[in-house]
Amino acid sequence: MARGTFGAFTLRCPRCDADISPLRDHCPRCGAATDPSSRDRGLGPGGERSPDELKRNRKAVLAVVAGVLVLSAVMGRIHPFGHHVSVFPGGFHIDTSSRERGPVTVGAQQLYQAYRDNPEDAERQFGRRELVVTGEFLRTVADGYGSIDMRLKTSNPDAPLGVDLDGASVAQATRLEAGESVTVSCRRVARTGDEHWLQDCLIQPPALAPTTSGPSPAAPPGPSAPPPPSPPR
Repeated sequence: MARGTFGAFTLRCPRCDADISPLRDHCPRCGAATDPSSRDRGLGPGGERSPDELKRNRKAVLAVVAGVLVLSAVMGRIHPFGHHVSVFPGGFHIDTSSRERGPVTVGAQQLYQAYRDNPEDAERQFGRRELVVTGEFLRTVADGYGSIDMRLKTSNPDAPLGVDLDGASVAQATRLEAGESVTVSCRRVARTGDEHWLQDCLIQPPALAPTTSGPSPAAPPGPSAPPPPSPPR
């Protein structure tokens, strides 16, 4: 270490012999590390970290992130990557069944009962899935946002199944009568507190009655009509 012009101590760069402030980690002229321990850790010639050290750092970060995800899954707080994780001695299994393609067809009462009896199992079966739900129409209610929602009958009169209607289905809902069977296709099951309801739903049109394209059945035979009179000769 040498004393500079104004009495401040300086360091000598190990590569280019430039005077360097002791507060600097790298030489401003050539970029060499001034700390011998930094050079020993594998820094490159310009002060950057070597590829081997960068690779080791990335592996360490990935290991920490994986550990946090597994620990959170064990505690039941998150479902990594949108899947349910089952942890067992020696490893863990990610359940991808909830990402199967195609909607789930279910009755309103069946869906209500599933979430009432075992919400976790119901969420694994119906959560993050499109649903086609059929039930008995009860009524429409204002949703608080200038539109209306719909309610489907369940076994609990105080807890009907809520249906958040898409704007295109609001007019159809107003024409339904209590007790009428209705089918809705919904984006997913949503939750507010302990209440589960259907979100972004469209009312499906009623199925068309089957038609036949064959000939009309013959009319039953009736009394014989008298033959027409013969024309005069």
